[in-house]
Amino acid sequence: MFELTDFFSWVVFLSTLGTVAFAWGLFLSNTNQRAPKQEEYEKFEERILELMGQFRHISSVRLQMLDRKIEELKKLIKEANTLYASLCSQETKVAERFSYPAKTEPISVEESETTQIQINNDKEKQIEEVKTDTNGTSIERKILLLYQEGKSEQDIARELSIGVGEVMLILSLFRHRNDH
Repeated sequence: MFELTDFFSWVVFLSTLGTVAFAWGLFLSNTNQRAPKQEEYEKFEERILELMGQFRHISSVRLQMLDRKIEELKKLIKEANTLYASLCSQETKVAERFSYPAKTEPISVEESETTQIQINNDKEKQIEEVKTDTNGTSIERKILLLYQEGKSEQDIARELSIGVGEVMLILSLFRHRNDH
């Protein structure tokens, strides 16, 4: 009688034989293919090098443009910080000058116009005072010098008749500049 184990043995033997034949066929088919020519490799390498060169050029141009934009932004930020500091200084001085009690009588149109002209003149004078004083030293420089002498922000503000917030702002701006 035909046994089941004999059948499986033949199936295993035939499948193994088929696998070996298939692998041998693949091996022979691959050996008959021609190998790529050296010229093809050289052309491929040249194209890769050309593309890499183009990429380097494009990326360096983009980086230069980005660096220029960053420098422009830094200049604009410095200018904005300077204007903001002078604006804060002006605001403090204007608030201090006009913080006396208001009149209880109504103001006439002439008085209003005269007051407005005075305010505008005072603002122009204050802007000039903030930019430079009689010694020719800027307010920022004074703050830095006093801070280097070891004075606190409150003492500096009191001595220069400006707000503590202003002093803190200017000191933080100069710290930020020195950090970068």
